Amino acid sequence: MTEIKVLSVCGSGTVSSAMVGERIIELLEEHGYEVEIQEVNPGMVKGAVANGDIDLVAFTSPIDPADAEGIPQINSVGLLTGLDEETFLDAALKALKEMGK
Repeated sequence: MTEIKVLSVCGSGTVSSAMVGERIIELLEEHGYEVEIQEVNPGMVKGAVANGDIDLVAFTSPIDPADAEGIPQINSVGLLTGLDEETFLDAALKALKEMGK
């Protein structure tokens, strides 16, 4: 399995990001990824990506794209609602493939 780290962002950095994170783990494990989730709120994004080990940012609350510049940022509201999960999955798999992961 390929190890990746995903930043899950919601308004408070707790409940929604945890729910979305669990779904991301389920979806990406089916495609051969071992996923570690870090949960944050939008104000914590810049600090969370500073060490350079985040592969993807999944967000349900708006974030400043400049806070995670160079890292794929994917809207994950569909994972929270259970509607249109395929859009997130397709974008995540495409981004990971482009990174060579």
